[in-house]
Amino acid sequence: MEPLPPVAVPSGFAVPEANFYFDVVCPYAFIASERLHDIARVTGAKITWKPVLLGALYDLTKAPQGKDGSATTVMPPAKKAIVMQDFQREIRRYQIPLKFHPQHPLKSVDAGRLLCAFPDHLRPKLARALFRAYWLDGANINSRVTLLRIARSLKLTSSPNHAGPFSLTPELQFPLDETIFADTREDKLRANTQEAFELGAFGVPSFYIPAEKKLFWGQDRLHLFEAYLTAIKLRKPVHKLRALERFHPRCLRTPPEDRARTLKFWFDFSSPWSYLAWTQLERLQRDAGPGLTIELKPFLLGGLFKAIGTPVVPSESMSAARATYNMQDLHDWSDFWGGVNSQEYPPLDPPALAWPSTFPIRSVTALRVALLDLKTVPAIYRAAWRDDKLISEEKVLIEVLNANGFDGEDLVRAATTGPESETVKAQLRANTDEAVTLGLCGAPTFQMGKTLVWGGDRLNHVADLVLGWRPEKSNLKASVAAFPHFDYRL
Repeated sequence: MEPLPPVAVPSGFAVPEANFYFDVVCPYAFIASERLHDIARVTGAKITWKPVLLGALYDLTKAPQGKDGSATTVMPPAKKAIVMQDFQREIRRYQIPLKFHPQHPLKSVDAGRLLCAFPDHLRPKLARALFRAYWLDGANINSRVTLLRIARSLKLTSSPNHAGPFSLTPELQFPLDETIFADTREDKLRANTQEAFELGAFGVPSFYIPAEKKLFWGQDRLHLFEAYLTAIKLRKPVHKLRALERFHPRCLRTPPEDRARTLKFWFDFSSPWSYLAWTQLERLQRDAGPGLTIELKPFLLGGLFKAIGTPVVPSESMSAARATYNMQDLHDWSDFWGGVNSQEYPPLDPPALAWPSTFPIRSVTALRVALLDLKTVPAIYRAAWRDDKLISEEKVLIEVLNANGFDGEDLVRAATTGPESETVKAQLRANTDEAVTLGLCGAPTFQMGKTLVWGGDRLNHVADLVLGWRPEKSNLKASVAAFPHFDYRL
């Protein structure tokens, strides 16, 4: 289906500009390509589609998987299983019947050359055709014959001297034949790749907004990308945008209800992503209603990592480009949730994430204290990730607890040397063992029945599950409003 025409940008509003870096053999870039037209239509943004070579980008950033690998090839089995479950849930949410090619990944150099030959305004049309041919129809995009057939099917040329459709009002001023794959096209492809690398990209899909000097990576960051484009268009800060939370696509939005259900929140104070997710639990509870019980499940993230074969400090095994982006990403989410929380009624505290002076955080004693009294969780989380208090040290932890109305000395003693200490130590070990058995790969992890959702960036999935959405049964498509007939942005 052809995308809807763009919404005209009224006078007085800015026209945002952005770049979309992609490789047609990346499934996440395909999902992004299916979603991007709606964002461009609503924001009025001029988005330039720039093909790159994903393998070359991996090579430039010295990615652990190498230039010919995939990110999943270096993952331990537990993480790979969770990531694949998440991927299937994502394509279900966006109603994309994606199928992996039997020989995936095919070489995409010639596809990239062909894309570089097309002018900017026609490249999205060709890119969408190539994406769909590869990911929906299993086409061999490593074949020049196949690539030319797909390009000719768009009816953009006037020459009838080849097989396939042609146009009497051509938009292309050159023939679609073997000459289109000239080496100069590959030069442009590699220049795009180098450009993306210099902007901080380490994978695709990546999105760059020159006016903000801002890079976003991943189709699951498109709501942040759209929010920034909208802010440029309206000439206002992102946190001032109306209904900010609704940029995060949802399948369901229903009133709070009394229906009983339980959501388990697996966390470790040592994880910044767990902290950001924890700051959204109160809002999640409000939206779901009194029937929702949120069960806090402290566990040792380092123990889980050792059990499944993940580096204890994952950022230390990342490429430099990815580690740099990871820090920006944390603050992007902190700002986003801060804006969302400020629009709640009554308003909720913002995350106000501040990277601690000492990292990684040793959280064993703090987790035991949490098991003794779950009411201490807010004080400990805020101390660690907002106030830069070194909760690894018992003296500091005691001060934090005392300042928040608890008996810090008593709780820390009970967690370490008191008669209750062996019981609480055993409980923390049991929780960690249970996390391993369930198949967790990190924190935070949300558990709804048998469904595991990993990551603080998947709170929209969690909110839908809490309201009754079931990916294996539902045909509801994720959208900014979760009602296909209503788009609040227009």
